[in-house]
Amino acid sequence: MKPDAVACWPRNCDYPLWRRFVRDERERFGEVIVVFTEHDGHDYRDFVRGALPEAACLDSPPRGERDWRDVAVNAALDRSASDWVWFTEQDLLIGDRDAFFALDGPRGFWDHYRWHPASLLLPRDAVEATSRYFGPVPLDHFARFSAELAIEVQPVPRELFSHLQGVSQNHWLYERYRSLDAPGIFAPQRWLDYLAASLGAGVPLDGRWARLAREALGRDAAGT
Repeated sequence: MKPDAVACWPRNCDYPLWRRFVRDERERFGEVIVVFTEHDGHDYRDFVRGALPEAACLDSPPRGERDWRDVAVNAALDRSASDWVWFTEQDLLIGDRDAFFALDGPRGFWDHYRWHPASLLLPRDAVEATSRYFGPVPLDHFARFSAELAIEVQPVPRELFSHLQGVSQNHWLYERYRSLDAPGIFAPQRWLDYLAASLGAGVPLDGRWARLAREALGRDAAGT
């Protein structure tokens, strides 16, 4: 059985490169399940639903006092019916996709003290054997979940992928401050390279997102 792909999606972001990836690689998955999470800023949900027909796009349930990712991931798991689940993030860029997806068995991206949610392929029964807690206690998202896994997980060779980091945070910070020098902007040049590649991804673009991306790239070119 093909794995279901599961991704949280801050509603104030768009990820054209990932939408292109899903379109091109849709046959590798059972379902692609996107769960929108609440964040300040533009709300791209309606656009993404129309531009990403290959995915089941859900709104996250009210989280109350719970962590946003914990609630969203569990909502996706409640939707999923596959015997395998691939947890992923939109800032994971895969090089040789055939080699990446040809790897057998549980596989993941080990990040210091946890299996990172950017890429973690697991059998569903191993997921269900945990508490299904994906929040940030005690260290960061997926840390407790990783510690609770009772199966062996193999690391994916790093030459097969890159993990950008900071993409969603930079979107929000730039929209708010309109400056590449805003406090918290992470690896700005790498983010600008990502924006340029996203503008050329060959998929529909929301006008609001495209204007912000071009503005950021124009300010970089102007040195402002």
